[in-house]
Amino acid sequence: MDFEKLTKYEKDNYKHICFIEERMKSIEDQNFIMSFFEKMWDNLDYHNETRPVIIFSTPSYTGTDHFRLRVPLYNLWTKYADKYYIILTSQFNLNMMKFADIIISHRAGDIHLFTHKVEHMWPKDINKPIIVHEVDDNEFNLPDSHPLKPMWLKAGKDQMSKKQISTAKFITTTGRVLKREFSKLNAFDNVEIIPNAFRWTHKQWDEFSWEEKETKKPERARGRLTVGWAGLTSHFPDLVKMLNCLKKVHSKTKEKNPYFILSGMPVEDKMTINGPDGKPVQMDTPLEHRYNYRIMNGFQMNEKQRFEGYNNALGSDNVEGQDVKNLCDYGEFYDQYDINLAYLAEQSMFNKSKSPIKVIEGFKKGAISIWTQWGGYEEFYDNLPDELKIIAMKHMAAKTDEEFTKHIIYWIEADDTYRKEVIEKFRKYVTDTFDIEKINEKRVYIYDKLLKK
Repeated sequence: MDFEKLTKYEKDNYKHICFIEERMKSIEDQNFIMSFFEKMWDNLDYHNETRPVIIFSTPSYTGTDHFRLRVPLYNLWTKYADKYYIILTSQFNLNMMKFADIIISHRAGDIHLFTHKVEHMWPKDINKPIIVHEVDDNEFNLPDSHPLKPMWLKAGKDQMSKKQISTAKFITTTGRVLKREFSKLNAFDNVEIIPNAFRWTHKQWDEFSWEEKETKKPERARGRLTVGWAGLTSHFPDLVKMLNCLKKVHSKTKEKNPYFILSGMPVEDKMTINGPDGKPVQMDTPLEHRYNYRIMNGFQMNEKQRFEGYNNALGSDNVEGQDVKNLCDYGEFYDQYDINLAYLAEQSMFNKSKSPIKVIEGFKKGAISIWTQWGGYEEFYDNLPDELKIIAMKHMAAKTDEEFTKHIIYWIEADDTYRKEVIEKFRKYVTDTFDIEKINEKRVYIYDKLLKK
């Protein structure tokens, strides 16, 4: 590392940022690093800066930009601080285009779309920034069941996404399905795959042992095999349909007495409304509007159909729904699981584009992952070494609900020693394959290639 290339601001913070990035443990750690990279814009001395300036831009900080922007850029800077000047922003403005060598624009949005228009009008005698459109979802193909679809269409985000993809001179994405779909639209046919990856040394991924796994389970689940699922509100249809599989599992494995855990379901016990004077007022959310309550206790789907809820179907002593966690500790959900479920109910183009994050996370934290053989999950399966692919084909990858149910029952009834042996083989594979240090080598190759043009 050539520290002479770093600014005083970077030198003053380098050791501290590297320490936090290596062992990130809390939301405070994450916010500190985000703030550091946001302030890189304020500290840019453009006339004296010799490194290429790379700006990572997102309309808002969410789970997707966490994997596609923040995890990669934190690691890039700690390893290549003397190679690139790196800025993170959720407040991109066109003035930044004058000073950037590369702009990584994540997701569809007005300002990101406008950068492409400005790019085409750029003066010939001034250095033009290279815009890389970073996309991790099929944003122009949201299924009807997606809770954000009405808002998405009203804001015109689907059309923005198509326009950005069609005009971007370079695109990076998560897998082969999105590469194929984007290549149909992109005039330049420059779409590269960079898989999602993890900083495995962070606390939520690094702290694992078989000895402690039992103590991480809910108290009433200790001594029982646990079957877990983790997700967010956009997976509502998956939870509704998956119950049919778990009812059959519960019926056929009563002697084994498995315990079912649903994680990442917001309790939503409080809501904010505008009071009579127009000022926000906090009040209790009615039970029938609480996400967690509806999934666990049932709700009326339409005039003829009612979803019975997990408590009613499996017995309230055999299942629990857990509130959400933040991005720095949601990995702890998987500490509780012996079997991890990655279930996609709809075979929509949107679901087909999903990356296999859930499958990877389960294996990393010592659980057997079982998944619906679709899209990114299928790509994960296709890339497995032969020994693991044979196991997955027989007992993990499910093409139907019947297979999904059968696989869960198989692992509930499997010998404990054999189950752990299989998990260790998959743990080693995902640890070696989806490490951010290794995946970032491709980013560096792409950025350097673009900078030479």
